[in-house]
Amino acid sequence: MASSQAFSGAPVSRARQRFLGLTNYHPRTDAQAQLPSALHLTPEVQRQLLAYFYSPGAIRSGPLFGRRQNGIRVITAAGRGVPPGLIPEGSSELFALDAGYVLGWSDALTEGQSEIDWIGHWLIAANNAVGTYEEHLDWLHQAQSAVVLDDETFLLTLGNEEEQLVFAGWAVHARRPTTLPVTRLRGTGS
Repeated sequence: MASSQAFSGAPVSRARQRFLGLTNYHPRTDAQAQLPSALHLTPEVQRQLLAYFYSPGAIRSGPLFGRRQNGIRVITAAGRGVPPGLIPEGSSELFALDAGYVLGWSDALTEGQSEIDWIGHWLIAANNAVGTYEEHLDWLHQAQSAVVLDDETFLLTLGNEEEQLVFAGWAVHARRPTTLPVTRLRGTGS
């Protein structure tokens, strides 16, 4: 099935490129290729991220799926990088990914919707805190080392700050950390 997608004329998902080594022969349009400049969270992904936020666990992170609209990334779904039962006790790997699990998420979400892809990564700190600027710089470095962050993707963190839930978007452009505005969309449409 993986090889049929590579030759069927459909774009190859980022997860299939990363975990199966497939090549995407379909270059992105100019609107899709722009660097991330803003993040829009659909109501559904907000609910998913809140469920992860309130679930137990020291380390919570995973891929974000959605579409590219010029520099805006419209985030429509959030998955875990590893199924909760498979995270080793006491693990400190912030950006662990289980290839089969992420491929399953990606295939389920991208089937028949070529504009939906793995476009970023989310992280919730162990203590549910927002994190300092220095912690964000460390997380960005770790995300780059784990190859979940590159020029086309972003990191979304969420945490508590003075009893308020805060979403923070980050990208690295030309090796410089850049904050991204995050908009929480309302209603049922995106």
